[in-house]
Amino acid sequence: MAAILKIFLIMHCFFVLHGRHADGMPNVYDVTEYGAKPSNQDNTDAFLAAWRDACGSASGNATLLIPNGTFVVGAVKFSGPCNAGAGGGATAVVIDGVLQPHLSNDHDDGDWITFSRVNNLLITGSGTLDGHGSDGSTNHCQAKPLTTTLKLNVVTNTIIRGLRSVNSRGFHVNIHRSSYVTAEGLHIEAPATSRNTDGIHVGASDHVTISDTTIGTGDDCVSLGPGTTDIVVAGVTCGPGHGISIGSLGKTIGEENVRGVVVKNCTLSGTTNGLRIKTWPGSTSSSIWAYNITFKNITMNDVYNPIIIDQHYCPHGQCSNITEPSLVQISDVTYERIEGTSSSKKAVKLLCSESRPCSRLHLNEINLSCGDQTPCDTEISNVQGMHDSVPQAPSPAPSPSHEQEANILLL
Repeated sequence: MAAILKIFLIMHCFFVLHGRHADGMPNVYDVTEYGAKPSNQDNTDAFLAAWRDACGSASGNATLLIPNGTFVVGAVKFSGPCNAGAGGGATAVVIDGVLQPHLSNDHDDGDWITFSRVNNLLITGSGTLDGHGSDGSTNHCQAKPLTTTLKLNVVTNTIIRGLRSVNSRGFHVNIHRSSYVTAEGLHIEAPATSRNTDGIHVGASDHVTISDTTIGTGDDCVSLGPGTTDIVVAGVTCGPGHGISIGSLGKTIGEENVRGVVVKNCTLSGTTNGLRIKTWPGSTSSSIWAYNITFKNITMNDVYNPIIIDQHYCPHGQCSNITEPSLVQISDVTYERIEGTSSSKKAVKLLCSESRPCSRLHLNEINLSCGDQTPCDTEISNVQGMHDSVPQAPSPAPSPSHEQEANILLL
C-alpha cells in the first residue's frame, strides 16, 4: 500500500502543478475556493467544507489543497472514512502554505489538526505547521491537555512526508491506534526549553516507520508508548531534546506490551538521553512487557546518558509511590555498534526493577568515550545476565535477583 501511495504522490504532483483535472486522476479541492483566505480570519469552516467534498469524492482519488500563504485555523478534525480509501484509491492532503492556530480557540481536547478513521491517506507538501507554542513556561502537567499539532487517530496505510512542524504547544505529531503509517522527511523543531514537545509520539499502534527526519525539541525526539509493536525508527537526526525513548510505561491500568522495535542509523547530538527505556515505579499495570528491541548503528555526540534504562522514572517528583518497584518486564534488548561521545562519566546506565529484573540484554561493539578519550563508567543494577546470543521470545517474568555487573568495553 505504501507503494500505491508513492505512485499516487507522483501523479498528484504532476496534475496539481499543471492545474489539470481528468477522469480517474486526482480531483483537487482548493480551500481558497471554499472561502479560505491567507489572513487573520478563522478558516476552520472553509477547511472542513473542502475536506467534506474531497473525502466524499467518488472519483477514486482526491486531493485537499492548502496553497501558499499563511492560513489561520482553529481545532479541525478531518474525519473519515473517505470514499477514495474505501474504493482502493487514496486521499491526499497537500499543505504548501503555513498554518497557524486561531488564538481564541481553546482546543479543549488537546489536539489542533486531527485526521481520524481514514484509510489510504497521504499528507504532504512544502508547508509549515506553526503551533505558536511558548518557551514552555505554561507547559505544566497539572494544566489542561497541551495542544498536539498533528494527530493521526485510527488511520491505516498513511504517509506523512516533507512537512515542517515548529513551536508546538504539545506533541508535534501523535500517531494513535493506527496501522501501517510512514512518517518521512519531516523537519520538527521547538525551543530546547519547551516541555512536553515530543517530536513524534506513537501509542497503541503497529507497523509504523519513522525515517529520514530531523527533530530538535525540548522533550523526546521520538517516544514510543504502550501498545506499540513492529516499529522502525531509521535515519533520524535528534537534538536538542531528550533522545529516542520507549515509554514511559506502567503508569496506567490496562497498558499493553511494547515489542518489535528497531532503532537504527540515527545520530543524536547534545541530548540529555540517547537511547532510553523508561518505566514508572509502583506500576499500576499488573505486568506488562517491553521486549524484542534493537538499537544499532547509532552515533552519539556529547549525549549525557547515551544508553539508559530507567525503571524509577519520576519526572518533576510527581510519584506517590516512588519507593515501590516497577512491574514492567524488560527483556531481549540489543545494543549494537553504538559509538561517539558522552558528556557524563556514566555512558551506560541499566537501572532495572528490583521486582522485574531486566533479562537477556545484548551489548555488542559499544564504543563510547567520555571527554578526552577518558574511560567511561557504567551503572548497572537488577540485570539477569548479559548475552551475545540471538534474542529469543520472552520467558515468564523472572523472580528478583541480586544486582549483576556486566563487562562492557567502553573507550
